[in-house]
Amino acid sequence: MNATMATNWMSNLIILTILSLIISHIDGFSLQTVVRRLSQIGPHQVTTTTTTSSGVGTAVLRLGNSLDGLYDKSSLIKCPFFRRRAADAIDNTAMLFHFFLIRHKSLPWISDLLADPDYSPELFSCPGCKPYGRHIKRLADGTAEKTRHLTLGEVEGRIHYDWVGAGVTDRRGYYITGKLDSTIYTDDCLFKSPDPDMPVRGLRKYLSAAAQLFDQRQSCAELLSISSTDGGGEMGHGIVEVTWRLSGIINLPWHPTVEPWTGSTRYHLDSDGLIYMHEEQWDISVWRAFICTLYPEARDWIIWKRSDN
Repeated sequence: MNATMATNWMSNLIILTILSLIISHIDGFSLQTVVRRLSQIGPHQVTTTTTTSSGVGTAVLRLGNSLDGLYDKSSLIKCPFFRRRAADAIDNTAMLFHFFLIRHKSLPWISDLLADPDYSPELFSCPGCKPYGRHIKRLADGTAEKTRHLTLGEVEGRIHYDWVGAGVTDRRGYYITGKLDSTIYTDDCLFKSPDPDMPVRGLRKYLSAAAQLFDQRQSCAELLSISSTDGGGEMGHGIVEVTWRLSGIINLPWHPTVEPWTGSTRYHLDSDGLIYMHEEQWDISVWRAFICTLYPEARDWIIWKRSDN
């Protein structure tokens, strides 16, 4: 047994041990089963196919099928901080399994799993980038509904509606409600912001965070202006820009009141006319926003008044 083969075998054992801790609750698959199965094939038998996927493979399939349900449950967590951590953990679990299955195709139970008719390459794609969840429109076949190749003016109109709704007096846009027209966004849209929890990739993941970040009864998001530029944006397919004012109460345990602040958002379009990047900027510093959220009384500190001048 050469050193490289022994090292690879030990790394497989460590990875399988970690993964077993994650999937053990799904169908009773235990750590001892992982060790026993890997020990049976041994480092000198890694290329054989003497084992089946009946144990490990079934557990992995069940985990993959359960991730979306777990993601939906994580969106019910009230605290934005812990809700985001839970979503990240689920996305990272999916990416870990996806990498493991691709990197270790030679393991017998993995090759059996990849040949299983119930397995799909999408099984362990990031749940946050899938067309599921609240406010995501889908077709009858389950695929995401998208309105491609709209004119720039039509995209601007839909963004305007997401901000003001049916009437210009409504000041609870999608920044507060988490309700927007998902048909004009790509499922893996990148959301960038000065917020320490950004960037976020995935429309589903963003909406899960936005829908419960603010107390909807005591917060408002006011659209100040909207414009578009044909041929603008990073891809050159057009860009819509808005300026806004936000204020309200964040759903953290101490319910901090956020002083009104302004900012802007740039919506970059791809070749299909869909928004692939949602780029946000603030007119206040990140430190000011962070400190005033943790300690609301800090908004009266003289240091902020000096910086405003």
